[in-house]
Amino acid sequence: MSTQSICFAGLSREEEAQVVSQFKQANGRLGNAWVLAPEAEAEVVVIDMDSMYGQMSLMKAIGSGKRVVALTAGNRADADHLLQRPVSAEGIERMLSELAGTMAAAPAAAQAPARAASDDPAPAEPPAPPPVQTAAPAPGPAPAAAPEPAPEPRLFDHLRPGALSGPVRLRLAGAPDLVIDPGRQVYFGGTALKPLLPYCTAVLPPESLAPVSPAELPGLEAQAGGAQPLSRLIWLCALASGNGALMPGFSPNDRYKLLKWPQTEREFPKHFRIATVMMKGPALLTDIAGQSGASLAEVIDFVNASLVAGVATPESAAGNESEPAKAGGLLARFRR
Repeated sequence: MSTQSICFAGLSREEEAQVVSQFKQANGRLGNAWVLAPEAEAEVVVIDMDSMYGQMSLMKAIGSGKRVVALTAGNRADADHLLQRPVSAEGIERMLSELAGTMAAAPAAAQAPARAASDDPAPAEPPAPPPVQTAAPAPGPAPAAAPEPAPEPRLFDHLRPGALSGPVRLRLAGAPDLVIDPGRQVYFGGTALKPLLPYCTAVLPPESLAPVSPAELPGLEAQAGGAQPLSRLIWLCALASGNGALMPGFSPNDRYKLLKWPQTEREFPKHFRIATVMMKGPALLTDIAGQSGASLAEVIDFVNASLVAGVATPESAAGNESEPAKAGGLLARFRR
């Protein structure tokens, strides 16, 4: 019996342990047809969509062509399948059964034309035998397909829950030192965000993260002028990652509104004008650009970051307002 691979992404360590235990119960009832795998290797990725990490994880999973399951307490699923909170072994069993059915249907559909061709009636008269030809040598085995390269790690990958086991320091030329303390969910890098933009776009392999001992943290915090909430850094990563393209799962035809004022308008003057328009009420992206004087790409990047941070929400063309992302919910679950 063939097995499929699955990964649960973006969960806290406590919730992941609970969900994995429930997965093992459900998988056992299904004959252990599924195996857990790292996110880069899994065929199916279950993503926590009730977090600021979720939308970024969704972008990465869709870009790699994986099947996506949205783990959420809401009813809206910007993914192939839905797993609702609170999670149960029964709910996971239903999800796995649905996934197995859809994944099995894909190759079956591809084989249907071949089967249909074989069912055609035979001609009334057999065709004339072809002329005798010298048999060509059998072709050699096709070369094995090269494995897909692993995605290059970026800052956002290191900010995911459980990615860092302790405090680390990063250094890039032309940028201030950046220290991340995952236990406290804070970073040290100064009060300004713009100088940290190079970290959001750079490739950061694991060896670029230098461990920091707990004894060093007070001094580093004082040098940086204090600690900043990690949510600000996540917001900046989302701002720098969109490149003017709206995140998957959101429609350019929807209207978007801001739920509260951003705290970065001094560094990004155009964001103040964008936010002013969005605070008036839901508006189309093109209308926000026209009224704010910002480009459409700048508006989309700001909306992406605000959605990830949970301070913006879309209103569909049908007039149904979507539940905003729970920006603080995930961070609260990971605080120690």
